[in-house]
Amino acid sequence: MENRKAELIETLLPKDTNSYGNIFGGVIMSIMDKTAGVVCWRYSRKRVVTACAQRITFHTPINVGEVIYSRATIIHVGRSSMEVEVVVEAENVTDGAKRLAASGVFTMVAVDENWHPAPVPQWQPVTEAELEKWREVEKRRKKG
Repeated sequence: MENRKAELIETLLPKDTNSYGNIFGGVIMSIMDKTAGVVCWRYSRKRVVTACAQRITFHTPINVGEVIYSRATIIHVGRSSMEVEVVVEAENVTDGAKRLAASGVFTMVAVDENWHPAPVPQWQPVTEAELEKWREVEKRRKKG
């Protein structure tokens, strides 16, 4: 089901940097959140809100002028919630080198016109990789 994936591509400017010339972590988290929102809008065809951002890891600094690819995949679907894995890759455009820059998991909730949780289409994992991620979410949810 291709509507479980989305990608945003951006380049960032000096206004997005800290005093070291690296992109602010908050800017990257905002892009990740936006990508998670896009994939959940497309999947549910409903308005969605962010319920939780977790396990966000910054693997390497992103420099001004680099291109970033933010890729989101829905890995678990509940009644109204969707768990989304987001991976950010940075590309140095002068030499084409790409590297993992950030990753995290977002929980998005579909809402109706009154901002109450709304049901989303059900999805069941098929591949072993999908099943593994689904089970990880189930295990994490049981722990509370």
